Amino acid sequence: MSEFTRINIATAYELWRKGDTAFADIRDARSFAAGHIPGAVHLTDATLNDFLAELEDEQPVVVVCYHGHSSQGAAQYLAHQGIEPVSSLDGGFTAWAHEHPDVVERN
Repeated sequence: MSEFTRINIATAYELWRKGDTAFADIRDARSFAAGHIPGAVHLTDATLNDFLAELEDEQPVVVVCYHGHSSQGAAQYLAHQGIEPVSSLDGGFTAWAHEHPDVVERN
């Protein structure tokens, strides 16, 4: 059975910068609109199937939540769906915005 990994902000930033990793943000709609990692998909029950269908084979996925806790459960769920590699962002969007305030997209 597949498992997820946990990654830190520096590793996530490098993956984001390379541009071949999908970022899935599971926070609520208001928080996502207020700020998210550029290019991240707002992942909800309603968008899950489309997200999974649009992933390229073996495309890395990083799951983002508020502080890095809820994303672990979501990452594990995706891993059980056969998505790999999949990671949870330690510190979540809060840590990302603190480390990279200039790399935040707002709707």
